Amino acid sequence: MARIQRTALFSDLLILLGRLPWWINLVFALLSWLLLHPFASSALPVLGRVEAGGALTDSLFRQLARFAQYLLPLGFCTVALVALGYRVAQHRQMRSRPAPAPAALLQSMQWPAFRLLLEQAFRSKGYRVLGNTLAGADGSCDLLLQQAGERYLVHCRYWQARRLKVAPLREFFARVVSEGAAGGVVVTKGEFSAEARAFAAERQLELVDGTRLQRWVAVSRKRV
Repeated sequence: MARIQRTALFSDLLILLGRLPWWINLVFALLSWLLLHPFASSALPVLGRVEAGGALTDSLFRQLARFAQYLLPLGFCTVALVALGYRVAQHRQMRSRPAPAPAALLQSMQWPAFRLLLEQAFRSKGYRVLGNTLAGADGSCDLLLQQAGERYLVHCRYWQARRLKVAPLREFFARVVSEGAAGGVVVTKGEFSAEARAFAAERQLELVDGTRLQRWVAVSRKRV
């Protein structure tokens, strides 16, 4: 029973060392050598008969140190190599794993990531993102942009809609006019109805649908 407990303790220790950054095990290897080597290579002091018993104990520890000064650094180095190899294998596996298609990634994207995608895309087009002008219970909002001293509104409250009709665009255009913005952009992961596209074309509203968003996702992944 005691042997089983010692084996389990040794296994737990190896697992603990393996979870540490690999270079820490190399530090342990160097420290164990620096601590054990001077003691193992030092000569025994000349003692009298009364001190002979203590000398035997000291000699035993020195013998153990002569083996440990090589075994401990070797063990730490072995654990470091195994840990490094495991991390390299994990990295290669992650790189070889096929990345999800932009369409699938876009459909599974939650609002914080979606808003970050929009902000990165508009910044790349020369806009300055001033923040959000309307917060909702679902966490979505309209974005406020600025370019060349002009303000632009981005309507993304129906970003999860499969098909966006003309009614939200009418409300949004009225808001663009009332706030004196230079223009507006309507964003959705789905598509726009023919009536909505006709309305936007007459009033110079920019429409961003799911197809265009997929291209933005592809560009953002290349930057990463």
